[in-house]
Amino acid sequence: MTYRFVARDRLLFWCLIVGLLATSEARAQRGFELPDTVTRRAVDIWSEGTRLAGDLYAPRDLAADETRPTIVMSHGWGGTKALLTNVASRLAAEGYLVLAFDYRGWGESDGKLVVQGDMPDRDADGIVTVRAREIRNVVDPIDQTVDIQRAFDFIEGEPNVDTTRLGYWGSSYSGAHAIWVAAHEPRAGCAVGQVAAADSRSLAAVSWAGQDIAEHARLQAIRRARGDIDPLPQGTDKAPNLNGWAHLDKVLSYNPVDDAGRITIPLLVIDAGNEELFDRHIAGELAIQRAQANGAPAEYTVIPGITHYQVYGDHFEEATRMAVDWFAGCWK
Repeated sequence: MTYRFVARDRLLFWCLIVGLLATSEARAQRGFELPDTVTRRAVDIWSEGTRLAGDLYAPRDLAADETRPTIVMSHGWGGTKALLTNVASRLAAEGYLVLAFDYRGWGESDGKLVVQGDMPDRDADGIVTVRAREIRNVVDPIDQTVDIQRAFDFIEGEPNVDTTRLGYWGSSYSGAHAIWVAAHEPRAGCAVGQVAAADSRSLAAVSWAGQDIAEHARLQAIRRARGDIDPLPQGTDKAPNLNGWAHLDKVLSYNPVDDAGRITIPLLVIDAGNEELFDRHIAGELAIQRAQANGAPAEYTVIPGITHYQVYGDHFEEATRMAVDWFAGCWK
């Protein structure tokens, strides 16, 4: 009984903390006004047939025939591109083009559809009319990395983009994606990841503390494949301290730190000294050590005395300045 009481209180505590943080961050963004020196244009990006909502930020003084270095950026676990407005506009004010977008099923993006009931016959053009359910607010890191690749595809088609100078910025779970991009996306020449949850095993160990989450994920995958439970992850496997639903078997298999030894491009990881959501030493710090061992110009920086979410608050300016300086160093 004591254990159940403690676990319940811990769950309520985390729900309260995350709710307050999300509310304060959203309020901050609603009150944020785009600088006069920056423009923003809504764009649609297509990823495996699904529309992603994006915002393209640009310096207002950008000439029609001019090209600039460009940064792709995406939100973290449970976030949206709306929460990237402040840092995206700051980077654009520094002279970069910036593409921020929502992953499939998040924010303003469409979600994948799953047919409900039997599939009807197709017509001569292969078209069917069905009832379908949209997948929303599910964290699927494999889909997310594909969406990032499609964002790079999109940006290559923009006339003002210098395709020889492309970079990526991500935070939290997308901070982990920054390590993945540095290891796997050949078009990226520079990357920044802050509070990078690069080892999902560590993240799960904290978020689902006290559970054998690997065994649970394995059994869920079996049941889902056999049709014994709902085929969609939404509604199940919610981490008590994080927003959205985890596609657990995919999350647990996604550990960019394991691929960091193949990184060759400049990579900066900015971590919180008192990181509470995962063990930063076996995530971002280890990733940088492995990149450096491969000869990459990689750097690991810690902001002492702060927690995960404080990088978006009191220490936003400090972390953003580090990112701005890092990209400037990449493209002198």
